[in-house]
Amino acid sequence: MKLDRTFIKEIVKTANGDGSREARFTFLGTAREAAKELSTIKAPQIFNSVIRKYGRATVAVCVAATILQHQDRLELNTCQWAREVIKLWQNRTNDIGRVAFNDGLHPTRIEEYAGAFIRLTEEGGV
Repeated sequence: MKLDRTFIKEIVKTANGDGSREARFTFLGTAREAAKELSTIKAPQIFNSVIRKYGRATVAVCVAATILQHQDRLELNTCQWAREVIKLWQNRTNDIGRVAFNDGLHPTRIEEYAGAFIRLTEEGGV
C-alpha cells in the first residue's frame, strides 16, 4: 500500500507544520472541527463538502483515526491506508482518537462513503 506522493507531501505539510507545539495544536484544533462536522449520520452526504472546507490532509487524518478505532471490522486495505496516513502525522499527540469521529453508522459504512477518497489518495488511484 503506497500513498500518492502529492498526498504524502500535503499531509506532512498540513498535519506537521513546522513541528512546533503551536503547529501541533493548530492542526489538532482544525482536525477536531472537521471530526465534529463528520460526527453525524449525514456524514456520507456532507463528506465531500467537509473535504473542500478543511482540506484532504485534515479529513484524511480524521478518517484514518476513525478507521483505526474500528479496524477489527474493516477490510485490511482500508486499515493499511489508515496506518500509512497516521505514520505521516508525526507531530501528533498520543491519543489519535481525539480527531476520530462518530457518524452513528455501522463502522463498515465509512468504507462506502470514504472509499473513493481512499482510492484516489493511493498511488495510481483512480
